Amino acid sequence: MLLKLVLFDLDGTIYLSGKLLPGVQELLQKISRSGLNCAFMTNNSSVNPDDYLKKLNNLGLNAEPKNIITSCEATCLMLSDLNLGPKIFVLGTGRFKKYLAEKGYHHEEKTPSAVLVGFDLELTYQSFTQATRLINSGVPLVASHPDAVCPTVDGPLPDAGMLLAAIKAGTGVTPQAIAGKPNRWIIEVVKKHFNVKAGEIVMVGDRLQTDMRMARRFKMKSVLVLSGVTKSSDVKKSRVKSDLVVDSVSELTNKYWFGKLGWL
Repeated sequence: MLLKLVLFDLDGTIYLSGKLLPGVQELLQKISRSGLNCAFMTNNSSVNPDDYLKKLNNLGLNAEPKNIITSCEATCLMLSDLNLGPKIFVLGTGRFKKYLAEKGYHHEEKTPSAVLVGFDLELTYQSFTQATRLINSGVPLVASHPDAVCPTVDGPLPDAGMLLAAIKAGTGVTPQAIAGKPNRWIIEVVKKHFNVKAGEIVMVGDRLQTDMRMARRFKMKSVLVLSGVTKSSDVKKSRVKSDLVVDSVSELTNKYWFGKLGWL
């Protein structure tokens, strides 16, 4: 099956701490000239899809709304499928709560139908305590994504997965569902935005346990880049494999262009 869509992770793949990595613009220009579709996928739920659209356009990448795939939209699909809401206790940023509210899911402190864990850059001891008490009382736990850390040039930031690990340590509870990579709800967002089959997609990302695991699970082509979280030593130890490993996306422009790999 020939390639139709190139799906890029963002943090650690396209940029790091908001700065474009070398060779990104040249690769995207070549993809555009080739007639392939291109999209950007992130598990980061600290901001909403419109924020990513503005960010990418400010970086000169000329994105459109359909090019943005985030765990925010995937989270809403998950909540709908699980019949949770409209009241949700959210461990997340104000931007995430605002996005959810616009989709009909409102933050509720006392009687929510679920506790939702996201990338909470505004976490307080009070909010974490309330989440713990709700979970201990039997309120279902779900999450926007499983990433333990978010990479930056100054070092990793604690992400949703670290909060989930702390919750499990204190309550013994694990989430009954997670919306983002490597799970199906974020793939449903891709299918909603683009009329493609999984076998017509290549996933380019920097994480073995989310980007590459998702690609394997849904039978996509996969390219692992070593510019973010994953290092070469991790690749050797992991059972999760990719079709190709490169130092950065810049190598895909010429040396490992998709046509040379027989994917076009």
